[in-house]
Amino acid sequence: MTDGSIGDLGSPPEGQVFFHHDGMISADEPGRHEFHGNVVSFGPFRLFAAERTLEKNGIPLVLGSRALDILIVLAERAGEVVSARELIARVWRGLVVDPGNLRVHITGLRKALGDGQQQIRYIVNVPGQGYSFVAPVERLTAHGPPARTAAYPCGAARKRLLLPPVLSRMVGRDETVRTIADDLIADRFVTVIGPGGIGKTTVAVSVAHAMREEFADAVCFVDVGAVTNPVLVPATVASTLGLTIQTEDVVPTLMECLKSLRILLVLDNCEHVIDAAAALAELVFREAQSVHILATSREALRVEGERAYWLPTLESPPRGSSMKAADVLKFPAVQLFIERAAAAGGRFELTDTNAPAVAGICGRLDGMALAIELAASRVGSHGITETAGLLAGGLGLDWRGRRTALPRHQTLRALLDWSHGSLGDLERIVLRRLSIFVGAFTIDAVCSVCCGNVSDEAQTVTAFDSLVAKSLVSASVADDNVTRYRLLEATRDYALEKLEEGGERQATARRHAAYFAHLLDDACGGEVDPHQDSRALSLAEHLGNVRAALDWCFGYSMPSKHIAGNAPRAPADGPTATDVHDAALGVELAAASVPLFMELSLLNECYKRSMSALAVLDDDARGSRLEMVLQEARAITSTWTRGNGEDVREAIARGLTIAERLGETAHRLRLLVGMHMFRVRAGNFCDSLVVAEKLDAVARNERDESYMIISDWLRGSSEHFIGNQAVAQQHFRRGFARPGPRNVQLFGLDCRVRALVPYARVLWLGGAPDRAMQVAREAIDEAAEASKPLNVCFSLLYTAPVFLWCGDLGAANDALQSLMAHPNWRALPSLHATGLALKGELLVRLGDAEQGIPLLERSLEDMRSDEQKILLARTACALAESLAASDRLHEARSVVSDAIAECAANEATVDLPELLRIKGTILIAMARADETEAEDCLAQSLTCARRQFSTSWELRAAMTLARLRATQGDHDQARQLLSSVYDRFTEGFGTPDLKAAAQLLRELH
Repeated sequence: MTDGSIGDLGSPPEGQVFFHHDGMISADEPGRHEFHGNVVSFGPFRLFAAERTLEKNGIPLVLGSRALDILIVLAERAGEVVSARELIARVWRGLVVDPGNLRVHITGLRKALGDGQQQIRYIVNVPGQGYSFVAPVERLTAHGPPARTAAYPCGAARKRLLLPPVLSRMVGRDETVRTIADDLIADRFVTVIGPGGIGKTTVAVSVAHAMREEFADAVCFVDVGAVTNPVLVPATVASTLGLTIQTEDVVPTLMECLKSLRILLVLDNCEHVIDAAAALAELVFREAQSVHILATSREALRVEGERAYWLPTLESPPRGSSMKAADVLKFPAVQLFIERAAAAGGRFELTDTNAPAVAGICGRLDGMALAIELAASRVGSHGITETAGLLAGGLGLDWRGRRTALPRHQTLRALLDWSHGSLGDLERIVLRRLSIFVGAFTIDAVCSVCCGNVSDEAQTVTAFDSLVAKSLVSASVADDNVTRYRLLEATRDYALEKLEEGGERQATARRHAAYFAHLLDDACGGEVDPHQDSRALSLAEHLGNVRAALDWCFGYSMPSKHIAGNAPRAPADGPTATDVHDAALGVELAAASVPLFMELSLLNECYKRSMSALAVLDDDARGSRLEMVLQEARAITSTWTRGNGEDVREAIARGLTIAERLGETAHRLRLLVGMHMFRVRAGNFCDSLVVAEKLDAVARNERDESYMIISDWLRGSSEHFIGNQAVAQQHFRRGFARPGPRNVQLFGLDCRVRALVPYARVLWLGGAPDRAMQVAREAIDEAAEASKPLNVCFSLLYTAPVFLWCGDLGAANDALQSLMAHPNWRALPSLHATGLALKGELLVRLGDAEQGIPLLERSLEDMRSDEQKILLARTACALAESLAASDRLHEARSVVSDAIAECAANEATVDLPELLRIKGTILIAMARADETEAEDCLAQSLTCARRQFSTSWELRAAMTLARLRATQGDHDQARQLLSSVYDRFTEGFGTPDLKAAAQLLRELH
């Protein structure tokens, strides 16, 4: 088990012994969590009915709730025939359900199980009777829990899985939605194809809403149309899922997440980046067996697993129809025409007289939704007869026979030409300029970007309102009651061509970039780590526009799209570099967009954008507040994406220099927090204390209560690692007792969560194991509540040592399993060495030294090479004990001696008492035991522990020395030594150390 996941650690082999901290040997390890449950086993599968979990070869296989219910019912009655009526009654619990739904879910379940592959059958249909589970079944009692899957979506991640609002009434697509939903369950991958304007997005949104219950709200809608760079397609999907992006290639991280989820992934408007979207969709389909994919595109993706669904046009009456109004109104195309004509403000009423004209219009437009909406918006100004005449005579739309994709696009272009030609001059200008927006925009954005040389903002708004009324711009009201606008896909392509033809693109793009630079700067007020509130979360909707604006500023251009024919495919390597259009504006926008990238955990992209901006700083910007923000962003993102390198220190130092010169106290304080983190991660604990004290001085001078709290926490952390536990506890208690804001996000981490973790360690060392575990769980709970990926992983990782110290191996196992099942774990390589070290220690404690020792050895080497030295000494302790327990005493002595030397060199003494104790234990166990040297090590351990006020280290050293004294025949001294430490404890008597000490005292009596 060296793949980075714990899985089911199981029970130690029968008769397995454990090497305890006091040198004692025992057959049982306290603190284990036992699991006993009934399991149905068949083939490579294990079904935990009570836990509603299915495993395949020990790996979770995620099914939908209906499919899982069906499997549980059939497996319970394996070999029997269960009628369709009974299955529906038990699975849908009294709801009236079409039997076709059961068939769809059975089909999907068979595919998930691999039924029929390699002539293996699990579920068969007995005609006229029902279904039967025919595979051999074995009923077991499991002694290990089912493999853990990622708990997702939750918290902030769930907030990002927001679906666009569904139309209050969708015309003529109900059966289509049901069919696509059924195909998605059975086949997992459906692409809705059709020309622009036919209603693909409307259908996809409706399908997504319809399937929310099936996927327990895990429906991720990605507007690929807002992505102009094909390279960013995987990153956009990952950020929508709430993943932290740390690496250059985000695909492996994204796939590791998706493999553990059952989710509906909707990829909307794929045509302009179709190669990238197709490659990703195929990979997801092939490797993430529980992910279902719904894509929309003007053409099929043509990849493995895809089921293409050609979206039909709305059913229309024949063009030469003489039907009455009541009969014509039965057609969905006519229903849409009437609704849009009324919405456009026209007083149109369908009558027997005008029914043939309406039928002719809808038939001539071949039931295309967008074309019908545009034509209907003309009825108010032209009337039904003139509108029909214009279509018949002026647009050349009177084609015969079935239309293929290309003529449909030509039809739409002709209709847009007509619509554009009927606009006033100002309306044309506004429409062209609106095409610069990628995705949704507000009326404020319209005023800022579209006015340009138009002096009267009121006239611009009037023209814009007219475009909305004429269906050239769509509008929807979001949950915040603010109306968002969007150009329909084909309309934007058309208007963008007009913008280029008119030579206005550069000036409009400049206003567009300036607007979003100002908007983002106002939204976060110069913050780098946004606070967890609606202000920060609302930034996500601007991502597409911000990316497009940054690409324009720094001289990246994407190929233009065309509405005639299929959209051209963008080059796989993304945008093409040209001349920088506006470096100064780009620097301003890059700095303002830092909170957006940080909020969406797009750390790697944030790093690149910041570095691009820093590379083009001019003399005016160098040393400015903009550079300060960019340097801070560079430091934060590099810390988590590239490790604790010298570039991080340089960026922090440069930012501090600028902040001090400009008097930017808030930034100075934040950067000092970052410098403290850098020093601690590098193992320079004494230097970190100097930084914490400087932070305290600045905070007191500015009377900043929040940073006074943080400075207490940072000083407590530094004192803890240096080895001054009593002083550390005072700082932590004072910080937690102060009134003021909590959960401030700084340098990527929640400061309170970051403080709770070392505070739990301080409590354990100070002789309060029960309180230590309580605080550790508090840190995990607070991080989970906020659901910031980095906070969650940080809390799970660094509380695991506390659980291991306290002997609660079940809690440690749970923490590490949750960590390594977290969707973002693979994206945090800077934490992997520490995580694998703790995993190795846990495996050894559970009796698997063969797997655990190599992990500890490799992790220790990685920590030294990566400058991640926070838990280096602890890892050395675990490795030395493990080697000693495996009778590799000389190797163990070498490991512990090297670690003691490193502690002395780095002034990192928190683990020194334990290292000295372990060395003494090893010396006693060696064939030529040197009791004098061993006693000297143990005496040093006791002295060091007392000096640090590390009562738990002192207890361990006292136990080992007492046992040695007992073997020498001096039971009284041994008893007095141990009882003098044991009697100081007031809690934790159920932990292994205290239970072992109590047992030893009884033996000595």
